[in-house]
Amino acid sequence: MSNIVNKMQEEIINRSNNFEKQTKGTKDEYNIYKEHIQHVYKYILVLSKDKNVDKEVLELSALLHDIAMTNITLDRSKHNEYGSVIAEQLLKENNYPEEKIQLVKKCILNHSSKRKEFRTTEEEKILVDADGLSHFESINNLYNLAHNVMNLNDKDTLKFIQDKLTKDYNEISNELKYLIDDKYNKIMNVTNINELLLYLKGDKYGKK
Repeated sequence: MSNIVNKMQEEIINRSNNFEKQTKGTKDEYNIYKEHIQHVYKYILVLSKDKNVDKEVLELSALLHDIAMTNITLDRSKHNEYGSVIAEQLLKENNYPEEKIQLVKKCILNHSSKRKEFRTTEEEKILVDADGLSHFESINNLYNLAHNVMNLNDKDTLKFIQDKLTKDYNEISNELKYLIDDKYNKIMNVTNINELLLYLKGDKYGKK
């Protein structure tokens, strides 16, 4: 891990911990590094192995892609846009090369499914794959978001989870879908929230 990657890891950990403290005891309590980003980073390391890509750019993109989520005042639906700006500021403060900053920004901005058509680099595609795969390891977090934060009823909570995972599944590269095919099919076949919770209870990867 390079020095700049170490610094950005410390930055996102600190921001995640501060957000968790700010929201302690509320429905918004969440540590995005522990519950999401570290899993994306893990997948980045695996998926970039033996590939002709800029691994440092990928590592930085993985660590910073959801950094806007640690600011309670920002619009979550635009977290990719805010995140690209925050990442640029942080990397410039650390004198990171401009051309690499632009690559990191591009990865962060285009990891949103709304900007799928703008992806042109292998680094962007790998980040999207890592992000999508990681969501299948933290389905309980999706349940908490839908049920406790968004206050959806059971029926709408299940629909939210199934819709979100379907979007992730469709974004993941075809050659990687086999990694989550079984879980995806089982979740799509549950008919009520109790069936889903029962499945997650027995699935170690569905837990935090």
